[in-house]
Parts: sequence; C-alpha cells; structure tokens
Amino acid sequence: MTSKTPNKHTDAPETVASMPIPTSDTLADRLPAEVLRCLDDTGQTYLDSIDRIGSVLKQMHCSRPLVVIDRRAVTASNLSATVEAALADVDCLWFDEFTPNPTSEEALRAANAAAEHRADSVIAIGGGTCLDVAKMAALAGSENADRQSDVCRGGSTESLSPLPLMAAPSTSGTGSEATQFAAIYVDGRKQSISDKRMRPAVVIMDPRLHAAMPASIAACTGMDALSQAIESLWAVGRTEASARYAQAGGRLIAESLVSSVCDADEGSRFKMMWGAHLAGQAINISKTTASHALSYQLTQRFGIAHGHAVALTLGPLAAANATTDATNCNDPRGAEVVCGHVQQATSVLNATPAQMPSVMSDLLRQIGLPNSLSEAGIGENRLAEIAASVDPVRLGNNPRRLDTAELHELLRRAYTA
Repeated sequence: MTSKTPNKHTDAPETVASMPIPTSDTLADRLPAEVLRCLDDTGQTYLDSIDRIGSVLKQMHCSRPLVVIDRRAVTASNLSATVEAALADVDCLWFDEFTPNPTSEEALRAANAAAEHRADSVIAIGGGTCLDVAKMAALAGSENADRQSDVCRGGSTESLSPLPLMAAPSTSGTGSEATQFAAIYVDGRKQSISDKRMRPAVVIMDPRLHAAMPASIAACTGMDALSQAIESLWAVGRTEASARYAQAGGRLIAESLVSSVCDADEGSRFKMMWGAHLAGQAINISKTTASHALSYQLTQRFGIAHGHAVALTLGPLAAANATTDATNCNDPRGAEVVCGHVQQATSVLNATPAQMPSVMSDLLRQIGLPNSLSEAGIGENRLAEIAASVDPVRLGNNPRRLDTAELHELLRRAYTA
C-alpha cells in the first residue's frame, strides 16, 4: 500500500513523522490520481493493516495504551485475535463503555481510565462513536479529575497535554479519523468539541474492518459521508483545499455507495473507505451546514441515525441554497459565487440543485432507508418544533440565511419527499 510520505507531518510527534512507510502499488492501482494527491497533503500517516499497531507504538516509544474498541465491529471482522496479537507486547487497558450517541459521562470515564492506567497513548478501533470517545480520552487523559470533567463537558482545552492518538476506523461515514472534532452529548445536547491536537497522527485504513459492516450501517454512514462532501462544497468555510478533498471524496462515494450497501463487495467498500476519509478531511476545514444542524434534532428527539437524518434534508437544502441572492447570502464571496458552489456540489451526483430532492429520495430508497420524514415516523405536527430548536450558530456556515419559517418550509419538503 502506498502511504503518505512523512516529510509533511508537521503536527505529528517526531517519532511518528520518522516512521518507515511501506511502499507498494496498491493504492495507485485502485484509486484515482486526484485522490492520491489529496492524501499526500493531509498531514497524517497512513498504514494499511491493523497488524502494525504494535510496531508503530514501539517507534513512538509508547507501551501503555488505552485501547478504545468497538468489540462488535472487531469481532464481526474476525480480527479480535489479530488485534490481541498486535498488542501482545504492550500493557493495554481496554475500554468499550460507550453508546451510539456518546455522552460527556462516557467520555469522562474513558479519560479517567487513561489516567488511572497512566496511559502514554490512545488507540481507537471502531466507528465514529468509538473515535470520538477516544479523542476525548486522548485530550484529557493526562489531566486531574476536575480538569477532565470540565473538558468532557465542553470546557476550555487550553494548556492540556494530549496523549498521542492512533485511529483505525471500522465504518465509512463519519470521517472522524480525519478531523479535530469530537461529537459528545452534554446534558442531552450534541456538542462539537474541537482541538487540532485531537486529530489522529496515525490512521490505519484496514479494509478488513469495513468488510463486515451491516448494510444498515453502511447505508447510514455512507449517507453521512456523501452529505459531508456535498455540504463542504457549498459551506461558507469552504477553501480551495477543502473543495479538492470534497470533490475527490464525493466522486468516490457517488460511484460506490449503492453497491457498498447492496452488494457489500470488496471494491466498493474499499472506495467508500477512502471516499469517506476525504469527506472527513473536507469538513475538518470547512465544517458542515444546515442539514447537519437539522440532523441533530432529528437524532436527539426521534432516534433517527445521524447519517440518515442528514440525508433526509439534503435535497431540499440544495434547492434552497441555489436560490441564494444578495438579500439572504451568508457568504462574503457573494451570491453568484455561492450559486456556483451549489452547482458544483450537486454535480457530485450528476444532478442540478432543482433535481436534488428527487435524486436524494431515490438514492435513499435504493439503499433501503426511509426517504422522507413522514416515512421515518415523524409527525407533521412536530416540524415547527424541530425548526425552532435548531442552534442558530450552526446555521452560520450555511451559504444562505435560513430563518425559522424557512427551516419549517424546508422540513415540510423533506416530509413529503
């Protein structure tokens, strides 16, 4: 597997930056050149196999990792024995006490575990939830109990001494292995905690971890990845770099999502793994927009899986964003630029903005997910409540300003698909 050359790892510890990187033609044979160019610029080190964790730890001079692990995903991939063998020569503490929507209390337990173990590193093996909890453990694991509690509830991250973090994702969706964010529920509200030191220095992209994803998880996480790529392209926070990541990742996702879910073939899962990773790279720069802001209410109040919740409003949002003008434009680059960005974003699915509601509805149907808010079990009488509850701060990155009445109308369109 071709991996990133180490001379650009400016944020990684010196021992990581100087690690010998395996070379082969695997990625060059299987991924477009534009994807490889993007990977050369991420500032992360890539490994192709979970078997190498132990040797990497030794090169980092780490011997007491906290291992945050999704045991179900690892067992389903038939990799339990492989993981144990890879870590047989180090003093591990295993942590798996987290739920699908991780809370500040769960993050605090992970940080406490790291402190009690005197961990010198954190390893995450699992999906987005697992990685988010591991990020919090790495961020706060070397602090005292009071400081840990404050950080895990969204307090200041200044003056912390984070532990080195290594991540092996098992789902193709959140892109958490590429970002500096951790999504944690604090007192029932989803909060995004951000610190560039939470971005894993080493990422293990092992296709075997993705092969066993159930179709339902592949569908929901795949929709999350697709939405991230599309939203990143029209976000106010978009840059030239984020656009390159989003376009390259979006193309991979668009061509492989349906077959990844419906056929679970190795080639599609491989492309989805890398497409989702690049979508994560994109939102790490640009951040997300209104569909993500709405999704938090749909997940918190109605239990709709995050990626599915995002996708349910993405089509109507694309159509709405395409109507940006001088009176409602959030982006300082102006309405004309925004409309061009929206066109570019929807072209990922070979669609115009006006076609996006039906294109997204059809795509959700193809991968076996309810394609409207009504089919997802949300009563029409709840739409106004959802619209009024969206965090206005999160809407600031959407290129078109949306007030409560416009959000309500957008939800009505998503309700009928």
